[in-house]
Amino acid sequence: MGSENSKVVIVVTIIIIGISGAAFLSMSNSDNPDVTPNSTGIITLKICGNSTDLLYPELAEANFVFLENGSWQVNANFMDDSAGYYENLEIYDRTFTVTPEEVESINDALYEGLNQTFSSNTSTLALLEPSPSIWYDIEIIYTDGSWVYITAFQTDSGHIISNNGTGTPNRNLLDGAVLEPLSALDCLVTTIYNLFSNHID
Repeated sequence: MGSENSKVVIVVTIIIIGISGAAFLSMSNSDNPDVTPNSTGIITLKICGNSTDLLYPELAEANFVFLENGSWQVNANFMDDSAGYYENLEIYDRTFTVTPEEVESINDALYEGLNQTFSSNTSTLALLEPSPSIWYDIEIIYTDGSWVYITAFQTDSGHIISNNGTGTPNRNLLDGAVLEPLSALDCLVTTIYNLFSNHID
């Protein structure tokens, strides 16, 4: 009889511990917000607009940061140089959130455009020696450790220097491939413009 009572006590104790543990885990989880996994395959997205107005009026640069709730925060800097580049510059910031789909749309538009380019006969040295104006550049780092970095140049025919690899991004333009035409990235420009237009008054 005593043996049976001992077994009952042990079983009840195990059940109580199990219920208490489940309740504790439930309480612990309720204190922490749910973390949504990053489904885009992208770690960071950086855009430098060089305040040329080509991507969006007065856009200097923007950094896209993934948030735990699954959305992305855009920290953007703008520069109004209408009163003169070396004086009376107005620099201001805007912060807003976008969806993963909006981030992916930039990535998709970039590769759709690059797929429509071809290798240029212009070498990197020949392109860089006259110091052409840089319109914008974009860097994307992916969760698999790969990255892509492109720079768009304002030249007569329009050129792009594209660099990609794994590990630490290489932003040395001399190591990139010269592509053309720049017009292949028109859809990318439109995608970026629409994203900012939808979130900035």
